[in-house]
Amino acid sequence: MKSTKQMIYISSSPENNERVSDWFDNTIAALDKAKIHFERNILVNAQNAMLLGELIGQSDVVFLSGGHLPTQNQFFQDIKLKTQLSNFNGVIVAQSAGSMNCAGTVYVCPELPGESVDSNFQRFRPGLGITDINIIPHYNDNRELILDGKKFYDEIVAPDTFQIPLYVLSDGAYFYIHDKETEAFGEIYLFKEGKWEQISGFFS
Repeated sequence: MKSTKQMIYISSSPENNERVSDWFDNTIAALDKAKIHFERNILVNAQNAMLLGELIGQSDVVFLSGGHLPTQNQFFQDIKLKTQLSNFNGVIVAQSAGSMNCAGTVYVCPELPGESVDSNFQRFRPGLGITDINIIPHYNDNRELILDGKKFYDEIVAPDTFQIPLYVLSDGAYFYIHDKETEAFGEIYLFKEGKWEQISGFFS
């Protein structure tokens, strides 16, 4: 089995970000608790992104951080992450916004005040092309969310589900993709054409 020598954690922000640094540290601690250890753990942002190709080539695992989705999407485009990952044969683990940016075309749901009413806010942006699944995480947190005076799911997201199906995940739920098969674990809902359906297990 290939040894686990290096893990890189790609930030959602090009700048130093205290929250991302905390998530990075918490990820290392959680992996250590699960007895998964790396010789090197490297946080990647704009300061060392010029070394990204080399770092990916040396790594067994790539983590994609959570954070503000549009900011991360632009950062990933700026560092040409899709191209950089094209020959990567290790494991990719994506969290929250990172998992959303794995889609070929990313559904960018508004999340900050003003975004849902901004006519220039782009809800569909190019992603990494790792999967064709579009997700929205944190179902429990967003279920009662009111953003810009509108219900998040019913009034902001629902109209977009007539253009693209969305998978809405509760915290702890995830997709596992391996050998072109996708399996769903935990509480996950398909939100399509304004209707909800709970899913689990293998699907296509």
